[in-house]
Amino acid sequence: MLVDKNRRIVVWVVWAIAFPLLSWYAYVITPFEREMNWLGVFSFAILLIGASMLPIVVNNTPLSITQWVTLAAFLNFGLFTELILAQIAVFVVLFRLKLPREQWYRYPLNSTMFAFVSLISGQFYYLLGGSHDQYTINDFSFITLAIGYIFVYFFANQGLLTLFHFIFNKTKKQVFSEDFFWELLLLICIFPIGLILYFLYNTMGIISTFLIGFPVMSMLLILNIYYNSQQMNHYLKKAVEFGHRLTERLQENEVLDVFIQNMIQIFPIDYLYVLQKNSEDQLELSRKYEREKPSNSDHPPRWDEIPKDRWRIKEALLYKERKEWKPIFEGYVPNDAESVLTVPAMKNNELTGMVIIASTKKRMYEKFHLHIIDMLSSYLAIALENARHYEKTKHQSERCPLTHLYNARAFTERLDREFHRLNGKKIHALSLLIIDIDHFKRVNDTYGHQSGNEILCQLADLLRVLVGNKGFLARYGGEEFVVLLPNLDKERANLFGERIRKTIEDRTFVLFDDLSEVRRKLNVRITVSIGVATAPKDTDDPITLLRYADRALYNGAKRVGRNRVSTYVG
Repeated sequence: MLVDKNRRIVVWVVWAIAFPLLSWYAYVITPFEREMNWLGVFSFAILLIGASMLPIVVNNTPLSITQWVTLAAFLNFGLFTELILAQIAVFVVLFRLKLPREQWYRYPLNSTMFAFVSLISGQFYYLLGGSHDQYTINDFSFITLAIGYIFVYFFANQGLLTLFHFIFNKTKKQVFSEDFFWELLLLICIFPIGLILYFLYNTMGIISTFLIGFPVMSMLLILNIYYNSQQMNHYLKKAVEFGHRLTERLQENEVLDVFIQNMIQIFPIDYLYVLQKNSEDQLELSRKYEREKPSNSDHPPRWDEIPKDRWRIKEALLYKERKEWKPIFEGYVPNDAESVLTVPAMKNNELTGMVIIASTKKRMYEKFHLHIIDMLSSYLAIALENARHYEKTKHQSERCPLTHLYNARAFTERLDREFHRLNGKKIHALSLLIIDIDHFKRVNDTYGHQSGNEILCQLADLLRVLVGNKGFLARYGGEEFVVLLPNLDKERANLFGERIRKTIEDRTFVLFDDLSEVRRKLNVRITVSIGVATAPKDTDDPITLLRYADRALYNGAKRVGRNRVSTYVG
């Protein structure tokens, strides 16, 4: 939960006042005794620290299993000793989390809360007549008192958690949640361990902490290893599925979008940057994801200015806190980031890009995160290369190699799609213009085919400007060009064709006379004839529309003098 500065100050002030008072009250109730076994207290503290360092993860929430130690410590040494040991556990757990500076208020907050929990549960135990005499395992009343103590401890903890959640978030926390029942189940499981530790300590002394502590710590360690392996398997499974989805994409933008979307779903990420190397051998920012506005967003980094000795690292690197990556990436990674992973994208042992992910929490990522993201970055590099190859091949298959306009194949596919839109009422009309250069054979015969190609390229450039985003332009074959005009009726299409014809008539084209002995630069003029047909006014069939426009071109323009626009008349 996010807490503003004023509330953080209040938490520290309340702790500074409340904690000494609560500690003094606990000491008054159960002061240290002269004959207290300080070595035994120390051994309990060691057990507590070990248990705090090995949490059990339940429902993706780490839970420190320390109540079995604090229970035995309370029953043996009293309330004040238990309170101090519980405070040690709180500070060990929070220190292990490596909280950022703005969350340090959680130290006094949790310290105060657990001090209250210790007092509430301890007072309950004393009110029911409990003491710290040495009980035997056959004393049923003592077992009942111990059960009451541990359950009051649990419910006091849950109640204060709910209260603090409401105070700081102004929302009600669901009390009987899945986490609540998991914690209750764990408490029931560890309660007998605490009692066994208490009875063994009374009979065997310090050796009991080893007899109980070693198997329990081993169990916690094994559970941690098991959880980490399960977590790694989970990530690997997600990564394989992710890789398949990534390599299925055939466009570069889609590949990058899928990569970003899946990364933020699988991993705990606050910032993600995908960089690719440009033609100048510099890194360019291709995609980014920022969960919140970074603290240095007013001065966004220019990734292409990163010195090469910083980013030309051919291995994945893990930085667990800001002071580790600051000398390298300061100014390029947001200032509030703590954990950072940098993973290079390699091809033929050459760096082609880099993936940088970051979290605002310290020690958020582990080694297995690094290895899995390294693998996914390889998937990304392959997918991008495949997409570029596909786009290049698709471009070559759809384009005229001379004019770089769409070819007849691409035009036919687009014609079918536009008719599908027309039939679906997404457009109300579809006009087709067929443009043919007049006497083009004469240009080739007089000046050579290379000069004819120059005319075709210059005319293609001119048509590209005239058509713009109004329609779809393609070279249909030879000296013929076609223009598809969605939502343009026949009258407006005819006017547009006339504008094209007049512009071409007034334009001077430059070519070289390749057939003469001396190659010379020439200015020539050309004219075009244009046929126009429109659907659905003339036809509702794509092939027929093409045939009608062609008929208008030859019957209405070519045969009656050329250099004119003719519309189909049924």
